[in-house]
Amino acid sequence: MLGWRVESRIDKRSEELERLRERAEAVRSSAPKSGPRGGRRADWTDAVAALADAEARIKADIVRLCRVKRLIDEAIDGVSVMNQRRVLEMRYRNYMTWEDIAREIPCDVRTVYRLHGRALLNIHVPEVIERPASPD
Repeated sequence: MLGWRVESRIDKRSEELERLRERAEAVRSSAPKSGPRGGRRADWTDAVAALADAEARIKADIVRLCRVKRLIDEAIDGVSVMNQRRVLEMRYRNYMTWEDIAREIPCDVRTVYRLHGRALLNIHVPEVIERPASPD
């Protein structure tokens, strides 16, 4: 399910960002004092710059993923038929199984599939979803 995968990626990228911040703090706290230590200060500066670059990339990825999540929410909210929208909400916001949705509505699973199919026909999908730049 796309919504779940997007949220999972946001969570993983956020955790990665937190680990980078912890590393940056560890590097900062072990920064060499000024003095005649040669290349050690340059190594520290390079490490801090690399961490800052990685943090910026992760933040940009999180922003992009949040935009995708918002587009999913807007698409679901745009479905005007209540039962169809409800199926989409339960499936893509609450991550319910088809069987759980059928019990909630209540109806049989085939009806849930039919409502889902009709909802997808009524959903507006944006032409372009921003993709990350390729590393070429």
